[in-house]
Amino acid sequence: MLTSAGDRILVADDSNDDWWKGVIEDRIGYFPAAYVHQAGIEDQVFRCNRTFIGCKEQGQITLKEGQICVSSEGEHSGFIRVASGKKRGFVPCDVLEII
Repeated sequence: MLTSAGDRILVADDSNDDWWKGVIEDRIGYFPAAYVHQAGIEDQVFRCNRTFIGCKEQGQITLKEGQICVSSEGEHSGFIRVASGKKRGFVPCDVLEII
C-alpha cells in the first residue's frame, strides 16, 4: 500500500509483528508495522514544520522538518511532550502543526 507521512490508516489486522493490514479510503493493503504509530482517541497528530534540535539533558527530542509525532498532553510553558517512533520528549509548540 502506497502511503505518505501523516496518513491515517484504519488497522484491519495487526496479528503479524512485521506487516499489518490496513484501509485508507477505498484501498486495502499491507504496510510495515515499524513505520507506524498507533494513535489513541485522545492523541493529537502533528507534523513538524521546521527542524528542531532538542537538548537531551532537558528532556527534549530532535525532530526533522516533515516528521510526524503524536501527543495526548497539553502545552506547558510553550513546550509539548510528543512521541515519534520510539522517541519521546519535549519540543516547542511553534515547530508543530496539527494534521
